[in-house]
Amino acid sequence: MNELTPQGVKGFLTAKYQEPIKALGLDPASLGDDFDFLLSGVVDSFGILEMVSSIEQQFGIELDLANLDAEKMTILGPLSSYVAETAK
Repeated sequence: MNELTPQGVKGFLTAKYQEPIKALGLDPASLGDDFDFLLSGVVDSFGILEMVSSIEQQFGIELDLANLDAEKMTILGPLSSYVAETAK
């Protein structure tokens, strides 16, 4: 299980979505914090729910996304930081 830190969440997400990220010609290990899973086409609107669910399962937490700006919900850095900060 990955560590519940921003880096741990990033590692989990980039590993989970490595194939679609690679299909875009990008290296999952070198994605910036501004990488947007939705705008890049890695996930669609239904995929956002699956992504949140997989984070909850992986880390054994329940997320309350009400305090996270909806525009940042699919961006790697803000999402990873939010998950790590609010789960403590």
